[in-house]
Amino acid sequence: MPSSWNSRLMQNAARSLQGAVCVVIISGMGCGAFNPAFLNLLDSTGSGQFITLNNAPGHVVVSFINNAEVSERLVSYLESPEGGGLILTDDEKRNLRPRMRFRVLITFDNGTTLPVEFISGSSQLIDTRFDANAFPDLNQNDLTNVVMICDVQRVELLPGSQPEVFIPVQLQQFDQRIINTNQQQTIDYVLDAQIQPQFRALEVDLIDADGNTDLRQNIGVRDVPAPVGDLLCGSVVTYIVTGELQVPFLPIAGTTDPAFDEDDVEQVASIGGRYEFTVIAR
Repeated sequence: MPSSWNSRLMQNAARSLQGAVCVVIISGMGCGAFNPAFLNLLDSTGSGQFITLNNAPGHVVVSFINNAEVSERLVSYLESPEGGGLILTDDEKRNLRPRMRFRVLITFDNGTTLPVEFISGSSQLIDTRFDANAFPDLNQNDLTNVVMICDVQRVELLPGSQPEVFIPVQLQQFDQRIINTNQQQTIDYVLDAQIQPQFRALEVDLIDADGNTDLRQNIGVRDVPAPVGDLLCGSVVTYIVTGELQVPFLPIAGTTDPAFDEDDVEQVASIGGRYEFTVIAR
């Protein structure tokens, strides 16, 4: 986790929770690995130090589980010379997960709030022609769980934010041109831009007034991360994402790299893949 985000999280927790709530961060664990009997808690007095309590009191856990996959075509491209020749073991392939970023807002009973940023997935999944260290937000943290001392009122997707997925390859953006020659029309593609690997916001399908889908994008209207309220001490809120990371491969002579037609609305909308978010509160 970068020092700036960690520092901001500590300051927000210390200022807003006013001694009533403490926060623990458990990186890289599944929900079942949590042991409430021994927690490293953020000192809410403002000292910015971590303290340890045995037999900690009631708590609420918020967890992000990434069960999404990576399309075989994208993996094959990354392993090819054109895609940088990424070398993956069989075990690494089986465990590949898209690098995803997910932000939630935790609201406490006294009305104070705490934003938390989760990042999960395979950080090594990137075209080797690009230095992963050149993308600082790719590896800024591996936070997948937070544990709060009660009382938590509500957990929801951070307002104004969207789930994001890291596109691990450069995308070539083409503009379609119609060429008139000898009273005949032909279609040609002209390279308009090259988009470097980056996190891309996942968009929800566009629907009309009758609920019909106008444009299929990355997330169905019934598959968005739902808010959870009326939480009790001991509650566990788990956000689970499934789906598949995909990028377009526009068939253009002379290139086998990921590419798309900027005028093809459906193709542009599909960049990043298709996902479903499930929320389990118990």
